[in-house]
Amino acid sequence: MSGIVFLVIVLGSVFIGSTVFQLLMLAFSLLGLKEFTNFRPQTFTNSFDHRFLLVCGFFVFTIFNLVQTKLLDPNSIYLLIIVVLAIILITLLKNPAGSVTKIAETIFGLIYIVVPFFIMTEFYQNDTPSGLPELLIGFFVILWFNDVFAYLVGSFLGRTKLFEKVSPKKTWEGTIGGMVLSVLSAYFISTLFLSLNLTNWLVIGLIISIFATLGDLTESMFKRQANIKDSGNIMPGHGGVLDRFDGLLLAAPAVYLYLTMIN
Repeated sequence: MSGIVFLVIVLGSVFIGSTVFQLLMLAFSLLGLKEFTNFRPQTFTNSFDHRFLLVCGFFVFTIFNLVQTKLLDPNSIYLLIIVVLAIILITLLKNPAGSVTKIAETIFGLIYIVVPFFIMTEFYQNDTPSGLPELLIGFFVILWFNDVFAYLVGSFLGRTKLFEKVSPKKTWEGTIGGMVLSVLSAYFISTLFLSLNLTNWLVIGLIISIFATLGDLTESMFKRQANIKDSGNIMPGHGGVLDRFDGLLLAAPAVYLYLTMIN
């Protein structure tokens, strides 16, 4: 039931409009950052650290968004330097002993979580033949096909461990099953959404499958190091935002890079 509610919320925001979707991605960014502190309790040790990370995440997402919507000049992206300098200065003043680790992990958390969720708003382009945000919808469909069929194939046919030290349940059979269905779903999407040609959709399907798997393994590594089962408990049966979007966090930047290269 929580999965259905989650699906309705995400797809509902897509069809309601770009502003609602942007707000949802901002909310997911902040929730993801809050969960990220669970991965590194030895770094983010108190409530100030948690709040400071969220404030930095809010400003990073907002700066990107204001430049994207042309409310700020593109050169204003350099305001991000102020955020980085604030992280360095405030961390040095608050905790000089462990400042290097805290600065590094704060900046990493912003890049790892906020940037991918913002990239999803970049995929929201409805100046397409169908009038829908085709790339965004296609991305989600392929990502979910990969997740679902990797799980199903791995559950029924999985024998060969993919990376047992990091994720004991993930298998090569499940990974290949997810990849095949990702590419097949990309093929069917190409017949409905014409903003990209067949080749590009197939490449995107392959990229999503590969990097979603790497994203899953990355989050599994974080959780194993922190000795926790789920990143959070916002979604009963699914865990937290980072559990649900672990694949997106690496797949979105990879797809964005590919689209930038071909354009």
